[in-house]
Amino acid sequence: MQVPEQVKAVMDRLSAAGHDCYLVGGCVRDWLLGRRPHDYDLATDATPQQVMDLFEKTAPTGLRHGTVMVLFPGGQVEVTTFRREGRYSDSRHPDEVQFVQTVEEDLARRDFTINAMAWNPGRGLVDPFGGRRDLEQGLIRAVGDPVQRFEEDALRMVRAFRFAARLGFTIEPATRNAVDVCQDRIRFVAVERLVPEWMEILRTDPLRLQDMTGLFAPWIPELEQAAQTPQHSPYHYAGVLRHILDSIRYLDPFDETAALALLGKPETRTTSPGGRDHFKGHPVAGQAIARRVVEALKLPARQKKVIPELVLHHDDILPRNLETIYRLRVTEGWSDEWVQLLFRVQYCDIMAHSEKGRQRLERLEASRAFYEEQIRFRPLSLQELAIDGHDILTYTGLRNRQVRQALETVLEYAFHHPEKNNRLDLLTFVLRSMPRLEGAGS
Repeated sequence: MQVPEQVKAVMDRLSAAGHDCYLVGGCVRDWLLGRRPHDYDLATDATPQQVMDLFEKTAPTGLRHGTVMVLFPGGQVEVTTFRREGRYSDSRHPDEVQFVQTVEEDLARRDFTINAMAWNPGRGLVDPFGGRRDLEQGLIRAVGDPVQRFEEDALRMVRAFRFAARLGFTIEPATRNAVDVCQDRIRFVAVERLVPEWMEILRTDPLRLQDMTGLFAPWIPELEQAAQTPQHSPYHYAGVLRHILDSIRYLDPFDETAALALLGKPETRTTSPGGRDHFKGHPVAGQAIARRVVEALKLPARQKKVIPELVLHHDDILPRNLETIYRLRVTEGWSDEWVQLLFRVQYCDIMAHSEKGRQRLERLEASRAFYEEQIRFRPLSLQELAIDGHDILTYTGLRNRQVRQALETVLEYAFHHPEKNNRLDLLTFVLRSMPRLEGAGS
């Protein structure tokens, strides 16, 4: 294995002091897969204090769990003492950690066999649980008893799907069955730990969600309902959940906000006498779901604001008129980023329909082209006007709220008449509008 110089220096120093030291976990897995590791973690029989005594600059980042960061100019190397973990009474953290002497004991506490391997130049690969074989066979297998592994840390159930999605692997049957046994324990996991895992699955292989809706249930129970909801319509080729996940597959490049906006609509389904399904009112119902979900997932403020709006409008192809652009960009305050996200959500939603349903794509592209052409030369904010509040105060008798109202009136005028966006024409318009503006501001 080609090891970075700083990592090699730490291994050499520990070895020279009489300690065992191994590369462990993800870097060994990636090396065996022929991939370049992103980071290199070391495990050793040296205690944290012994590690800190051996190196000039260290940071005790996790002494309770035996972790010390060895610091170098421009870099750092994480070193953790071999350990065994006690009970996980909260399904999140071990109640106690006991330092041990062998790397095999340390590997036994890890989640999956493909992550429970170690390597050093002297012994080569240490693989007590068959991780290399599982890599070759494309399997995600828990170390030891999978139920025990998931009871220790329920996040591992989601990580199993995340590794399977990223590597294109299958979860072996006993490990998969243990997910069904333990999935209710997912409620003990902080949602802040879950969201990044879910996003990685959506990024790499969204269809994996078909097999893990129960792991979303405490926060997005609608996914389980979507999995049970067919769509008998000439515009669809699959049920609701498959439609949602297929739409996310069309997000290229992937965008987390757009992916989260591609929500379902099962609770609005009605079936006509002829057997055709309809989802009348699903954008409004979906927006209500989205408002609850963004709070439950503790998303950033920007996503909390935009996602429900994208859900509400995801089915509306914007009319090719200036009033719609003005309403969205000026009246409702949408940014260009939001509008572009809406176009992306609409594109993905349309592409996940049948050939008949995809006929709306031409309208969407025409709408996008019209929008992008019009915003090139029309002012969309007060800052883009050729006059400002100082000009209003100087050349008119308007004051206080009247100034702001005058500028907003000017913006609407200049938006529809962009050729008039110059000082002379805009001041002339203001003076001509004085009676109305004075009356409105009084």
